[in-house]
Amino acid sequence: MGKVLFFIFATMLLAGITAIIIHSQHHHVRHHKDPPRDLVSNVTQLLRSNGFNFISTLLHISPDLFLSSRESTIFAIPDSAMSNLSIPPFMTIQLITYHISPSKLTIKDLLDKPLNTCITTTFQQQKISITKKDEKNRVLEINNVLITHPDMFLQGPVAIHGVSGPFASFKFHQQITQLPICNANQSDFSHGIVAAKVNLTKNKVEWGILVKFLNSSGFAPFAIGLHTVLDGVFKEHPNLKSLTIFAPPIIEPMDMPEPLLQKFVKSHIVPKKHSFKHLASMRQGASLKTLCPGTEIQITETVKNPSEELLSINRVEITSPDLFSSKSFVVHGIARAFPMYEVSTVSQ
Repeated sequence: MGKVLFFIFATMLLAGITAIIIHSQHHHVRHHKDPPRDLVSNVTQLLRSNGFNFISTLLHISPDLFLSSRESTIFAIPDSAMSNLSIPPFMTIQLITYHISPSKLTIKDLLDKPLNTCITTTFQQQKISITKKDEKNRVLEINNVLITHPDMFLQGPVAIHGVSGPFASFKFHQQITQLPICNANQSDFSHGIVAAKVNLTKNKVEWGILVKFLNSSGFAPFAIGLHTVLDGVFKEHPNLKSLTIFAPPIIEPMDMPEPLLQKFVKSHIVPKKHSFKHLASMRQGASLKTLCPGTEIQITETVKNPSEELLSINRVEITSPDLFSSKSFVVHGIARAFPMYEVSTVSQ
């Protein structure tokens, strides 16, 4: 039954994508040569034999979408991940091109690059980032997504790697947002050479990037609150080096008095960096101290199965894990703010 549903989904989505592609081809002059037929055939067969049927079919329909440059690296999204996305066809095209780089990069090439290196994609020149690597075990993650099939295809100017899921999340906003680390000064951030001895509170550039990102990504109320309390955070924690922020999309009430706002925002910040995987590895009931004196948050639910990972803090689900990640901190989007009564009763 699952295969039948996926086939129906894939057929409808591909039909919509095909219509968009045909429409765009009628309105744009093509300035590049068509990809060689034998190359396209080899790529589609290889993808299909490894279970990447959706990407294989789409590449067969429109090879120009994948092979529009002299060289290409394709990060193939699995069928299971594609079937779980609820986005319109035009966004599917954007998503696919966000997984294509206009240069050939083998797994060795990627592992040789420094951590946090940014890689340009064919989607509006937006970038993806190497967020984890283990050269010894040939393990590499991009945008916190694992490469599951390294060097799946290496022929001529094309490299293909299978990945465990999409590089972008659409839970709060239907737009592709590159990792903020790739928006920063490349000499400072993309090669991961920010000195570890530099205090987080002194790195105003990184804080500015964070606030701007939250403001444009569906978390504007919390971004405003965070910006308001930053001076207090810097003053109270002059040696702060890393942290985890749990960002809710809405703050109620918005006009809370300054002392309560300080407590509210600080109760959503933990003075240590915890990735989603790290949080998920903790036992249920584990507590984390926050920047709000006397306030702790608790891991109240963890669920792991082959199709999803569910993690709740103070009975609030993390809906956008690892939404923002840098050397110093990580941000997780949560479904709603932590209960206000747990914040308002905190002693000074």
